[in-house]
Amino acid sequence: MTAVDILGYVASVLAAYSLTMKSVLRLRVMSLIASVAFSVYGFLLGSVPIAGLNVLIVFINLYFIRQMLTHKTYFKLLEVDRTSSYLKSFLEFYQGDIARFFPNFEYDTSRADMVYLILRDLQPVGLFITERDSTGRAVVKLDYVIPGYRDLKAGQFLYEELEQRLPERGIKTLYSVPGSDEHHNYLKRMGFRPQGDMQKVKLYARDLGGNAGAES
Repeated sequence: MTAVDILGYVASVLAAYSLTMKSVLRLRVMSLIASVAFSVYGFLLGSVPIAGLNVLIVFINLYFIRQMLTHKTYFKLLEVDRTSSYLKSFLEFYQGDIARFFPNFEYDTSRADMVYLILRDLQPVGLFITERDSTGRAVVKLDYVIPGYRDLKAGQFLYEELEQRLPERGIKTLYSVPGSDEHHNYLKRMGFRPQGDMQKVKLYARDLGGNAGAES
């Protein structure tokens, strides 16, 4: 097998792998890398159709990546009724995916304290739910973003908005029970800190409005 053959196989694997990306931006980036590899492969083979087509795909991917990176995204946090029929439908539709990140999540309308839909360009892309525990603390039960929009922008917007809203409601610290390993990492990126032994973390906390160490 020659180096050119290997390049062709690598380009094929990259193209196939790009189709597994749930994030549209990641899909475009992987497709860009694959099309660059295929372009070089086509030139080395002396095949104008292969090289020409993939050079075109390179520019198409660059165009859409630029559009995504420069597009001004509009976010809105919309509080919804705990018994909303749309909320119920949303939870049912994404039940399987939610269980990946929050395996122990169960929605209880009688215990839910705050329920927010995260809108991105007026499309509902995320859901945020808190409950009050026995001590009155606000505990995040669900902080979920649908596939294709997990680029951290929704999370960053959410917590910037909560920084403004929750202190007005008497909430100075948010608590969260960790879910999957991915959720652990997400909590750390969003500014939550583990409570207790790192090997046995059962709760994370994030102070709001610059109130370090305060509790609600």
